[in-house]
Amino acid sequence: MDLQLDRAISEVLSRKAKLVGLQMPEGLKTKARDFANGLEVATGCQVIILGDPCYGACDLRSLKGLDLLVHVGHAPIPDLRPSIPTVFLEVRMDFDPVDALSMNMDKIKANVGLVATAQHVHLLPSVQSALGSAGRTALVGNGDSRIALPGQVLGCNITSALSVMKEVEQYIFLGSGYFHPLAVSLGTGLPVLCIDPYRGAVDDISEAREKVIRQRYAAMAKALDAKDWLVLLCDKPGQRRYELAVRCRDVLRNKGMRADIVQLNEVRAEALLPYRAEAAVSTACPRLAIDDGPHYPIPLLTPWEMEMVLGLRDMDEYRFDQILSGETPD
Repeated sequence: MDLQLDRAISEVLSRKAKLVGLQMPEGLKTKARDFANGLEVATGCQVIILGDPCYGACDLRSLKGLDLLVHVGHAPIPDLRPSIPTVFLEVRMDFDPVDALSMNMDKIKANVGLVATAQHVHLLPSVQSALGSAGRTALVGNGDSRIALPGQVLGCNITSALSVMKEVEQYIFLGSGYFHPLAVSLGTGLPVLCIDPYRGAVDDISEAREKVIRQRYAAMAKALDAKDWLVLLCDKPGQRRYELAVRCRDVLRNKGMRADIVQLNEVRAEALLPYRAEAAVSTACPRLAIDDGPHYPIPLLTPWEMEMVLGLRDMDEYRFDQILSGETPD
């Protein structure tokens, strides 16, 4: 794993930055102190490690007086303009997926789409070539302006997958865990095979998808009789969908519901308790409702799910909520 310390040193020196913020996701924070020390020794700058949780490039933090923010572990979101100069250091992780592909070729359909996290998108061309040699057609799509790299998917944006959806029967995802491939599966309705770089395993996530769908319909069923709603607005720069929050509030009020917008930085179950609402709709990261919703004391829905509950969408028209280009303006 290369954290690109050399590039960070070069950027600090070229920008003559004296006070530098260092932001890393939870999985890399064990390396933060060594990284900060290396940066200080090589450049003479002062580094402040930003210790709050970091969920992605949508969650850039600032600090008064910073000359530069070094954000490690995520690709930039191109249509977001950080409030201070920011360097994004994508952490590339290498592994050879070809053996795993070869041993599971019977599971791979004739026409597939290839997707990955930012750490693994550089491997997609080799996968595409290997599949081509095996008689498969493998496509890598381009996303909207929230997506920096061909084939890259976020937990909240799968437009690179959607761009080739009509031409494929299945997706292959390079990366660990089900967070990103679940988004692809929910958003396209197509099967997804996951190639895990750590285990070398190939997993079909169809069962995980069905479990999530059942949970979402259970949450909607609980919200059917709700008359008192909260509309959650997140003030993280890449998640703040203000216009959508206002629209959700107005839709609810037009249906005779009580509805108020509550802005939060960290959307947590306990933060909703003082308001004594019966249901909530989140305009923050779409994954809050999907991944954390089952642990909330009241139904937590996405905007699309709210419209299904209100009878504005047919109940069999489920759609995955995404944060798309232009939805989080400065």
